[in-house]
Amino acid sequence: MSQGDLAGEGVSASYVSLVESGHRIPSLKAAKVIAGRLGVTLEELCEPEARDRQRTHRLQLVGLLVAARSSQLAGDWAEARSQLDTVVRQAGDGGFDEVRWEARWELATVLDRLGADAEREAVLLELLNDPITTAAQLMRARAAIELADLHRRTGRLSDAVTFAEEASGAAAGLDAGRPEHVRAQVVLLTAYVESGEWHRAKGLGDALLTEVPSITAEPLRACALWAAAGARHLGGGSEAVVLLAEAEELLGGADDVRLRIRLDRARALLALATGDASAQALLERARRVQALDSAPPAATWLAALEALAVVRSGDASPDEAAAAADALDPSALGPVDRARCTVIRARARRAAGQEEAAAEDFRSAAADYEKAGAVRLAMETWRELSAPGHVTGLDPHAVLMP
Repeated sequence: MSQGDLAGEGVSASYVSLVESGHRIPSLKAAKVIAGRLGVTLEELCEPEARDRQRTHRLQLVGLLVAARSSQLAGDWAEARSQLDTVVRQAGDGGFDEVRWEARWELATVLDRLGADAEREAVLLELLNDPITTAAQLMRARAAIELADLHRRTGRLSDAVTFAEEASGAAAGLDAGRPEHVRAQVVLLTAYVESGEWHRAKGLGDALLTEVPSITAEPLRACALWAAAGARHLGGGSEAVVLLAEAEELLGGADDVRLRIRLDRARALLALATGDASAQALLERARRVQALDSAPPAATWLAALEALAVVRSGDASPDEAAAAADALDPSALGPVDRARCTVIRARARRAAGQEEAAAEDFRSAAADYEKAGAVRLAMETWRELSAPGHVTGLDPHAVLMP
């Protein structure tokens, strides 16, 4: 049909020409006239262009998502955050729910690298309550695992247990060797250990050990052994040091440097606390690792291990113990780890004969534990304050979980 054929009822041929060329958006009345001349409905007339716009917009969002991934690979976390924020906002406006879900998931990872815990928590909660997540066990497990770990690291152990139990429930229908199933068990076991539910931790740890042979990914198998080792130690078992050594062998080639360093600290801490023969070698390794890591937490942990070594030696002078205590500043650590290292400093101050300063540290550590929800560890701290020399066997503060 010609432009003249489409004209009529107040719509001129020149107006039709402008509409066809894209120089004029037709009014509703004009669009109805043109649709009538073409023998189609108004919706059919408008739909092809709308579909094209939708496709173009989706491609733009996917392109921005790819750009955000490139920024992450380049280590530009701030730029990646900005790009992902844009994708989340525009995908929501355009109705691209799946693209928005994927962008939110990556945004949670980026916020973790930026240390933006509050913003990350908000994103993870949005993911957990997203219809895409609630419709799939796997997605629910993943989101709940991340929330449990976040709450545990920020010293909210009651919430950590809640989300860890939700993750475990969501992962219950998955195969035992699936990564999400294993991670859900590890995060739940960790929450039980740190919150003081040691009886439940022992049962879960024993069950997790029976599943270890079915876990094919070595880093996951290492984390399972590591978590079970903590539960075994608190349950009075003597094989925790051996389990941690097995975990270290499996984790040695993993890309997650932060996790490997934490396992090194966990091994050294437990070996020193139990008087294991490997303690000195593990302490020396911690010294070498600290030389490569200038972050404040690294220096804090090395100082804590050095102080514990002095206390456990049994023959250190008061001056040596005082120097070890003075070198230890736990303020750079998260709530539970800060309390743990404050207990170690209190012991060093007590070994130096500084009873008043030691008591202050014990009280501070107990308060941090209580605030975080680690009630059992707080009770043990108060007991050690009131009964010097209490730690003669099991040291509950010597368990550092994944």
